[in-house]
This record gives sequence, structure tokens and C-alpha cells, in this order.
Amino acid sequence: MKPILFLSFVIAIRSTLFAQDFTQTIRGTVIDKDSKQPLNGATVQLINETKPTGTITDEKGIFRIIKVSLGRKIVKISYLGYEDRLLSDIIVNSAKEVILNIEMIEKVISSKEIVVSAKVIKSSANNELVMVSGRSFTIDQTQRYAGGFGDPSRMAASFAGVAGGGNDQRNDIIIRGNSPTGLLWRFEGADIPNPNHFSSQGANGGPVSILNNNLLANSDFLTGAFPAEYGNANAGIFDLKMRNGNNEKREFISQLGFAGLELLAEGPLSRKKGSSYLISYRYSTLSIFNALGIKFGNSGIPQYQDLSFKFNFPQTKAGSFTLFGMGGISSTQLLDSRKTSEERLKLIFPQDVQFNSKMGVLGIGHLVQLGKKAYIKSVLTVSGDGNRALVDTLDKNNQAFYFLNRNTIGGKIAVHTFYNKKFNAKNTLKTGVIATRLNGVMIDSLWLNTLKAWYKRLDFKEETFLSQAYINYNYRIAQDVTFNAGLHTSYLFLNHTWSVDPRAGMRWQLSTKQSVSAGYGKHGQIQPLLTYFTRTLADTFNNVFIQTNKNVGMSQAQHFVLGYEIMINETTRIKAETYYQYLYNLPVTQNPSFFSTVNFGADFIPVFVDSLVNNGKGKNYGIEITLERIFSKGFYYLFTGSFYESKYQASDLHWRNTAFNGNFVINALAGKEWKVGRTKNNTLALNLKVTYAGGRRYIPIDINASAQTGVVVYDFYHAYQNRQKDFFRTDLKFSFKKNSKHFTQEFALDIQNIFNTQNILQQNWNPQTQKLQTDYQIGFFPVPFYRIYF
Repeated sequence: MKPILFLSFVIAIRSTLFAQDFTQTIRGTVIDKDSKQPLNGATVQLINETKPTGTITDEKGIFRIIKVSLGRKIVKISYLGYEDRLLSDIIVNSAKEVILNIEMIEKVISSKEIVVSAKVIKSSANNELVMVSGRSFTIDQTQRYAGGFGDPSRMAASFAGVAGGGNDQRNDIIIRGNSPTGLLWRFEGADIPNPNHFSSQGANGGPVSILNNNLLANSDFLTGAFPAEYGNANAGIFDLKMRNGNNEKREFISQLGFAGLELLAEGPLSRKKGSSYLISYRYSTLSIFNALGIKFGNSGIPQYQDLSFKFNFPQTKAGSFTLFGMGGISSTQLLDSRKTSEERLKLIFPQDVQFNSKMGVLGIGHLVQLGKKAYIKSVLTVSGDGNRALVDTLDKNNQAFYFLNRNTIGGKIAVHTFYNKKFNAKNTLKTGVIATRLNGVMIDSLWLNTLKAWYKRLDFKEETFLSQAYINYNYRIAQDVTFNAGLHTSYLFLNHTWSVDPRAGMRWQLSTKQSVSAGYGKHGQIQPLLTYFTRTLADTFNNVFIQTNKNVGMSQAQHFVLGYEIMINETTRIKAETYYQYLYNLPVTQNPSFFSTVNFGADFIPVFVDSLVNNGKGKNYGIEITLERIFSKGFYYLFTGSFYESKYQASDLHWRNTAFNGNFVINALAGKEWKVGRTKNNTLALNLKVTYAGGRRYIPIDINASAQTGVVVYDFYHAYQNRQKDFFRTDLKFSFKKNSKHFTQEFALDIQNIFNTQNILQQNWNPQTQKLQTDYQIGFFPVPFYRIYF
């Protein structure tokens, strides 16, 4: 396998000596951002070409630039009365058309204003209501960053305010010290379950993402004080968009990499009506890596597959329609019984584990224009996820005995409808409702060997409804000052609890290079259904259970953010934000203990705790700094530093570190790209990422008590007081892209932890050896990658 990849790489480089001068087409539409109306007569130019190249849009806002040379382009869009836009990092390949959907913002006319020039670097989110703690990201970034494996979550871990979940095998992200369960996944306007393979109940990440970056459009990532349209989250938002398929010609992608073997197809359904399809299927390739001797960090070989698609129907009498979906299934076996007796001696609890998971979402979107100033957009989705775990324990003779049987299914049907009205260049209103039917099924049983029977710790099949409504008003006081305010309300029918959440944000452009921003938000979030339906044994004799958590209220958080940004030049910026978050109404136990739901997600298994009350508190505060140069003249870099504290108070009234208080995260990313070949149509690239972060918090083990009892004994009073040693990892990615007349090939080698640094994952007590045992993160992990566009 390795010689074949190397030979292909050498042949591809040698063939560049005979390369031709290929060209491609850039086309798309230009519309008003707030009204979605096409802009007739907008100028679209390529500003980094040796010869002036450009065109203007027609009455439908459509433009087309033909015979564009290959490489990275900067596109400038101008329209009378609107702010200029500059789009950087537009990659032109020989085998794939570039299709741009450009939204323009109308200027505010005033007698005195600061002229804000178009910037090559776009620091803000696509959603113009986001004033603080938000940024857009491109699909090129998910593909370019070393160690990212094309995963949006792993890419986001490079941004300020974000830390990895402390486990290299998973893509959980920690935002400003909050639990990963506080992150909301929004996909095509719909709130969806955790989009990851091998996900467990209550988690928000996994080893492999179901999201396919080849289908994504530019999207947003928010880390605090988000606008009123987002609810039921108190940490952050992934607002993901799917791109439309090519509506004029058929195109294909095939690739082999970390996420599997992929086949993607797109093309027109009706060229006359502009409808298109986009569909992709992926199948696991980790078994291939295993055959090469590359381990995935456990004794099993994960198997998984997923499907994603979007059908777009833009021209119907009833408006524009989309049909979209994605889903995945996964399974793995971790069989300690197949290990040698020496290997099992190192295991704390030898087990045979079978684990299966699934996730899916199917949606229909509709947009209808109401005149030239307003529109209504609606999304109807059906989604769900589930997993099953079967665990057998092994005795000293390697015989298997029943231990655990857990089956979990969650689902929801949701409708999200909003109305957007642009009154004029200064005033825009957005208001909407989200109605969600939630249902859950869980059976969790432990085998009681003395009774030779299963004991059901949890057994429920329940449903409830969550209704949300919001309104947001955006007021551009002047060309350089924008203010918006909104209100989000949530109502859970299960226990009739409310959350009324005001939001506000402001941005002031001090000069052509400097701006300040401020934001406030109150954010309420319901608990996982598992928490509400955890039961308490009230009558042992009659085996009677009661649900003591059913009336637990929503967790609450108030976010305060201040930001400052300065453009050093047209490609480089410095941004700083400071924040304070006050968390309250956190569920904690009635009796004094260290437990709080603020630490949910620290362990990747369901947590069953009964008799909870909303008396817990928490606070997160810190400062974040970003120095960023976009990809320009073949070079980019990104340096981020996050310095923070994350504390909580449980029912024992002691203030502790949360499980996610790593205190600091520092990332340094850089990349260089060289044009090669006689006509410079091909590229070589090198990308580097270095991460240095505070180690994971942990609950210490009482070594003396564990040695005396023969089983692990934890010191809960000192929970999360200390950290493991600091985390350090260096990732490196090599890539080569070759353009041919009818296809484009990419070869890459993405190496995670190139120096094989031994980062601690966890420490446990081994009753067999009577010693502490240290488990380490994934070491040196190379992943070859191949992609072809045709």
C-alpha cells in the first residue's frame, strides 16, 4: 500500500512537466442579504489577475466569468448603494466549477460616516446578527488544517475559546470551560442530534464525524452571547449550511481518507428550472489502516458508514424547496477475551464490549418571498439517534459473564419557521417559532449473578414537547454602528418550566481598521431526557420506583462579552475578547455532594443521578487573543491563546474547578503552498499545527483506601482539584494537488502527534497489580489521503 501511494505521488509530480494551461468557470448569484432579492448590475471582478477580469450580474443576479486561470483567487463584488465585498481563498481547480452565492449589505446613508473599506479577511460570522464571539469558517479550512481530518469539530478546536475534549480519539469540544453538552448543532436551519459516529447518550461528540465537509457551504461557529434565534444551548452554536449541487453539469468526487472511502455525485435535475442534486456515501476504511499496522487506540476495528444528500428546487410557483438529510450507522467490538493473559493482567476490568450507534435527520426546507422586502422560511425535520451496548465481564479463567445491557433511542419532530422583514437599510426584523416533539426510550439493565436475573436500573418510554419563540431587531444606527436586541423564550411541557432570555449586541467601527463590540445574552437549556426520567427506588419490598427528577428546571447562564479588533493590513488582524459567564439553576443533588450537571460530558457514559434540585452555580471568565493572516501569496498563519477559569458550586457549597477547567489553550497553525509545474497549475503544500494546553482535571484516587479494600476508592472531596500534566501535540500535513484537463487529484499525508508525545488520558487503580495505571492518548498516527475530482 505504502509503495503504491509513493509511486503515485512521484508519477503525479513528474507529469507536471507536461502540464497544460487549464482554465475554469466562476459563476453564481448576487442577492440582498436581508431581503434575498437578486441584484441586477452588480460588478464581479477578479482582483489578483494579471489582466482585468470581470462581469456584471443580470436581472436574476446571475453572473459568469469564463476562462479563469487555476489557483487561489480574490473576488470583489460591488453594487451601487451597497458595501463592497471581497471573497478570498476561492480555489479554482480544473475539474470543478466554482459556484458562489453572494449576499450584499445595503449601505446606511448619513451625512457623516466612516468609510469602511472592503476587507480581504472576513472576521465576522455569516449571520449579521452576531456581534461578538462568532466567526465563519470555510470548507477549505476544514480540509487544510493539520490534524483536522476534514472534521469541523476538530478544526474548531483551533479557534480561540475552544479546547479539545481531552481525548484524541474523540472530537468533543469545550467552549470557555462549559460542558460539551451545552453546544447546539444546527443544520440547514434545524436543531439536530449529535452528528457523530459511536456517540453515547448525552454526549456531543464522537471519534468520527458524520458531517461531510465536501457537502458543506461556509458556516458559522459561535462561542457565547449568541442572538435570539438560537435557543436551548448555553455554550456555543455550530450553524452549518449545505451547499447546492451544480445545476448545469454533472461532477463527481471520490476520496479515501480518515472518514472512509467516499463517492460523491452532483448535477442538474432540470437545467431549465435550476434544480440540482448532491449526494455522498462513505464507508469505513479503518480496517485498511489496521491491516497496515496503524491502530486506532483500542483493540477493536470500528466499522461505520454514512449518507448525506440535498435536492434543491429553486423555481416553483410555491417558492423554493429543498430536501436534505444525513445519517450514519456504526459498530465496534472491544474483546479483551482475545488478549493474552499477560495483556489482561494490565486491565482493570477485563470485558468484552459490543457497541452500536446510529443517527439520522431528514428535512424539508421552504422559502417564499413576500414582496421585495420580506420572506418566510420554514424547515420541517424528523431526526433521531440511538445506541446499544452489551458488556460481558471476564473472570480469571477468561470466561464471560453477563454484566450490562443498555439500549437507548431518542427522536424528535421539529418545525422551525421565521419571518424576515427588511424595512430599509437601517432596520431589519426577524421573528420565528420552533416547535419540537421529543421522545426517548431507554432500557438499562445490570445482571445480578446471585439472582440469575437482569435488574433494570432504568426503563422508560416517554415523550414531551418543547416550544421556542424569538424576535430580533437589527438597527444600524449609522454605517459604522450596529445594534441589535432580541428575546428568546422556551417552554417545556413536561414540567411546565419557562426560560425568558433577553439578548443584545453592538458593534462600532472606530476607523477603517479598528472596531469594538459588546454582547449580552441570557441562555436557558433543558436537561437531557435521561436526567428527567432517572428513577428512585421508593419501596424496596414492592419494587416501586418514582421519578424524582421530573420537575427539574432549565439550566441558566448569563453571558457578558467585550471585544476589540484591529486590522494590521488587508490580510492580517488581531482580535481580543474578554468574557464573564454566570451559571445558575444547575441541577445538583439534594444531599451535600460534589455532583453537578455542569460536568456532564467529562465521562462518555450516561450518568444516573436521582433527586436533583436546581441549586447549583458556576462561573466562567477569561480572555482570548487571535492573530490571524488569511491565505495570501501562498502563506497563512493562525495563533490563538485562551486563558480562563471555570468554577462551580454544588450542594456541599464548596467552589471547585469544573472538569473542563484546563486554564489555558495555545494553538499555532501555519501553512505554505507552492505552485509547481511548467504552467504552475499544480501545488505542493505543507501545514503545521502545535497545541499546548492545560491537562485534564480528574477525581483523585485514595490509594491507601483502594489498597485496603481491593477496589478503587475515589476522593470526591478533592474532585477536579488537580490537573494531569500539560497537553502538547504537533500535527503535520503534506499535500500535493495535480490539475489535469478533465480531473483534479489530491494526495496528502496527515500526521497527528508527529513527535509521538505521551499525553495522559486518565489514571485508574488496578486491583490486580495494586497500583495506579496510566492510560495514554493516541501517539504517532499517520493518515494517508487521496481525492479525485472529475
